[in-house]
Amino acid sequence: MSMFEPSLTVVIPAFNEAENLPSVLPGMLAFAKSACLRCEVLVVDDGSSDGTAQVLAEQQATTPQGLRVIRHPQNQGLTATLRTGFFAARTQLVTWIPADGQIPLSELQKILDAYRGEDLLLSTYRHRPDGVVRAVMSKTVRLLVQAGTGFAERLEGPYLFRCSLLDELHLVSRTSAGSIGLEIAAKAKRLGKRIGSTEIECAQRLAGTSKVANLSNIVSYLGEIWRIRQSMQSMR
Repeated sequence: MSMFEPSLTVVIPAFNEAENLPSVLPGMLAFAKSACLRCEVLVVDDGSSDGTAQVLAEQQATTPQGLRVIRHPQNQGLTATLRTGFFAARTQLVTWIPADGQIPLSELQKILDAYRGEDLLLSTYRHRPDGVVRAVMSKTVRLLVQAGTGFAERLEGPYLFRCSLLDELHLVSRTSAGSIGLEIAAKAKRLGKRIGSTEIECAQRLAGTSKVANLSNIVSYLGEIWRIRQSMQSMR
C-alpha cells in the first residue's frame, strides 16, 4: 500500500476523554507515521476537567514529533473545537476523528484511499449503532438542513478538505456540534467545488456517552442553520 502523499493534519477534538485517549491516540500517531508521508496529529482539548490534559502531556513527552496540542481555557463545544483545529492546520489537507474510538483507523484509511484530489471529501456511515430516537432525530434535522440551505447530501462521518477552502468560505458557525461540517459542505457546493463521498463503518464509543446527542444541541444547531443560510445569500 502506498503512503498518502498530500500533507495532512488530523484534528482530534477532546472534551473529558481521559478514558479513551490512551487507546485512541497512540494508534493514531502510529497510523500517521506509517500511512502518510507528512501528517500531524492535532488534539484540541476543549477545556476538559478530567485527566485529559495529563494524558496529553504524557503522550507529548514520549512522542515529541507529530503531535501538537491546543487547549481551550474553557469548554466551547465541538464546532468551536473543530474550528480551532481546522484554522490551526499547517498542511495541504485536514480531516478529523473523534477521541472516543467511533472511527477506527481502518475507516480513516478508507477516507484517504478514496481521495482523488477533491476540494472536499465527505463520508457516510454504512451503519451507525444508534437507537431509534437518535435515528429519527437525525433524519428530521437532515430535512431541516435541506430546507434551510439546499444541501441534501448525507453528511455523517469525518470529512477531508483542502485547508485553502477556509479562505473562501467565511465560516460563521461557532457553537452547535456538527454545524461547521454542514457549513463547509453547503458553501463548497455553492461555490462549485469538487466534492466526493465514501462510505465507512462507525463503531461504538470505547467509553463514556455522547456529549452532543441532546435536545439543547439540536436547538442550537437549528439556530446555526439560520446563520449559515443568511451568510450564503451573499455568495455567488
